[in-house]
Amino acid sequence: MSRITDSDVPDRELAEWEAALTINVGASYVCRECGNLVMVTRGGVGVLDLQCCGKPMEKVAAKEKAS
Repeated sequence: MSRITDSDVPDRELAEWEAALTINVGASYVCRECGNLVMVTRGGVGVLDLQCCGKPMEKVAAKEKAS
């Protein structure tokens, strides 16, 4: 296992890190293998590593409403 050094981490402000690591309520994820769907019901800040069928789940993009 390799070690993470300061040069490996992007230089960001705290607000940028919080935005990048925010887990939003309502975000949906799908397993492309079996079709399992997961929706976030409690948000927070952290790393969300959803796995199903031994593979990472993919975030589902929200569809835009027609005006």
